[in-house]
Amino acid sequence: MSDEKKGCAVMEQALTWLKVTDDWAIGGYQNKLPRMCYAAVGLVLILVIL
Repeated sequence: MSDEKKGCAVMEQALTWLKVTDDWAIGGYQNKLPRMCYAAVGLVLILVIL
């Protein structure tokens, strides 16, 4: 497998992982957001802090 195809496969796996919505609840709040939302919020917070 070429390096380009490996990179595409890794990117597809990462996007698939980010689109998953985890099943958890805290204090009556049931999670309905995919992991990508939390990753984006975390990235914005890191940029604001720096």
